[in-house]
Amino acid sequence: MPSTREAETSWQTAAGTIRKGMKVLAPDGTSIGRVAAVAGNELQLTGGSHAFVLVSQVDGVSDDAVLLERRGDDSFGIAAG
Repeated sequence: MPSTREAETSWQTAAGTIRKGMKVLAPDGTSIGRVAAVAGNELQLTGGSHAFVLVSQVDGVSDDAVLLERRGDDSFGIAAG
């Protein structure tokens, strides 16, 4: 059974396990931030150009990154600031 700390720093999704601090990559491979938390259906991001993205936008999860799927409008989340 996972400890409380593990539960707060990793989240199971349909695409795989997402961990706090993972890079979040746009389809072209550019980083748009790092995972701060998962809240409901959103990945909350820090240190990048976006405040959050929807979990439904995740195309895959590797050992150290979350890859977002290409969307017709090429929009991801909401820009911070």
